[in-house]
Amino acid sequence: MDAVDLEIARWVADHRTVPLTRVCRFLEDLGTSWIFFAVAALVGLVVVARLRVWASLPSVIGSMLVTVVVTGPLKEVFDRPRPPADLAITSLAQSSMPSSHAVITSAATIAVVLAPWWTSIAWRRVVAALGVVGCVVSAAAMIYLGGHWLTDVLVGWLLGGAITGGVMIAWRRLSLPGARRPSVASER
Repeated sequence: MDAVDLEIARWVADHRTVPLTRVCRFLEDLGTSWIFFAVAALVGLVVVARLRVWASLPSVIGSMLVTVVVTGPLKEVFDRPRPPADLAITSLAQSSMPSSHAVITSAATIAVVLAPWWTSIAWRRVVAALGVVGCVVSAAAMIYLGGHWLTDVLVGWLLGGAITGGVMIAWRRLSLPGARRPSVASER
């Protein structure tokens, strides 16, 4: 896979444009901004309040916390170097694998999609599609900037989705707080 990673990184480096670089740098700054996370949390709380599903929050927050705690030390275990300076236009600390951006975006998407508050399959699908788009855009920006190899992102998605999904399913099976769906007349 290292050969594939290197070829993709070289291709991306050879095809960078000023406008796309600006967009990717904006996304990188946005994704590391405390303001972004504060706004996302506020929007999440408004949605939860509007839907009146406060009891479901522990499963969502708990699953994401487990994912962050479990995957953080994996960077030290993998200890994979980031793309070299001649292929990168960004500088990030720590090891490259797994991509924290990929772990967080996939974990958030899976946690929200598997949350027990959905009363409509259609809305769940819309949110899942938006989450997938967010995951892909975030990953593409990090690969474009040379902050990650493609396999860092793939492993990040796998870890974020698998750990969060596993915790959400276990939470539900163990009937922990927030595991139950609200009662609904019919699911569409």
